[in-house]
Amino acid sequence: MKRNKWIIIMTWISVLALLLCIAGLIAVAQGYTKSGNNTVEKTETKTETKQSDRFQVTGLGDSLTAGVGDTDGKGYVRRVVDTLEKKGTKVTLSNLAISGARSNQLLNQLGQKEIAQQVTNADVIFMTIGGNDLFRGGAALEDLNASEIQKNETVYLKNLEQTYARIRALNKDAVIYHLGLYNPFVDVKNRAELASIAAKWNMDTQNLASKFSRVVYVPTYDYFILNGKKYLSSDHFHPNGAGYQLFADRVSSVMTTDEESDAK
Repeated sequence: MKRNKWIIIMTWISVLALLLCIAGLIAVAQGYTKSGNNTVEKTETKTETKQSDRFQVTGLGDSLTAGVGDTDGKGYVRRVVDTLEKKGTKVTLSNLAISGARSNQLLNQLGQKEIAQQVTNADVIFMTIGGNDLFRGGAALEDLNASEIQKNETVYLKNLEQTYARIRALNKDAVIYHLGLYNPFVDVKNRAELASIAAKWNMDTQNLASKFSRVVYVPTYDYFILNGKKYLSSDHFHPNGAGYQLFADRVSSVMTTDEESDAK
């Protein structure tokens, strides 16, 4: 009986989160976010190592930003960079993402001098984080303890808030594009509950992102609701090339919309 009640609650959370995801997509398409005018702007030289004639892209976070699962080795970051370069932008890419990273590890990474310098120099930052906090290397498949999941999310959100604040202290101008979570476990018995939990984490992440300037939450959850297998790599966890291309297309679209809004 308790399990049925849990499933009903999580199902409602999933529905609400999906509606929020759709609303977020509409807002992205219109070029608006709660954090204000999130546009990409080339900034003046911030340090002596900054190349003023090049657009600095910095990747942060976990294996999704590292591009694990893409047989082409590009991931979404390199694909976005390719799009920028096709438009004539001279890009310098620094992808600092680490496979398996959790939110506390990303926060600690930002305390390293070399990493902090790259963030300071960035014109735009792409970031994914939270999947390892939630899924814990697949452990979440066996243990859906509600109190433990809430505890993990509380820690994650605290780390994320400090991460946003740390990046802003290092660089007040760069736009942070934070790609949300998706549920890769489409064939397990707990898939509906896992999807609901991931949707709630996304909703809370989006709410937190809206409190910071120049932080744009980019949803990915919707891609895997009906066509999960189609966009997963052979490890059944990370996106394949087609999945990363979807991420890249959405990020590129958001960036273009921001630029067009700024030009008006």
